[in-house]
Amino acid sequence: MAYRNPLPVAVALQPVYDAQGTALVVITRTIEPARGGTALPGGYIDDREDWRQAVVRELREETGIDAASRDVRLADAMSSPDGHLLLFGLLPERPAEDLPPSAPTDETSGRHLLRRPEELVFPLHTLAVRAWFEGRYICP
Repeated sequence: MAYRNPLPVAVALQPVYDAQGTALVVITRTIEPARGGTALPGGYIDDREDWRQAVVRELREETGIDAASRDVRLADAMSSPDGHLLLFGLLPERPAEDLPPSAPTDETSGRHLLRRPEELVFPLHTLAVRAWFEGRYICP
């Protein structure tokens, strides 16, 4: 018997706050798919990697923000029509002033703050962002 890998993806929900209120960290992609679009930081879970470690690795790789895997809580798990399993990891809220400066990475042109729900390049990211802004995910 053989099983097909559903290609698990770890996605970071990193809330931040400042004088303007609370927001989520998002990135602008410089790679396909969805080059030039806005998305949550995320990517494939490496072989034998814990999904929480993948959340913080992807967050660091795409935004420069460090976090501890022990602080990641499962906000949601969703399956896409193409067979990907997305695990949305919620991190504790932090002050925006404590974030490192935004800078381009190998996969992004930098990060910015999303202050209200909007359409992102991946439909399941859009659903997760909407759920977070509606208060359906509680910060650890």
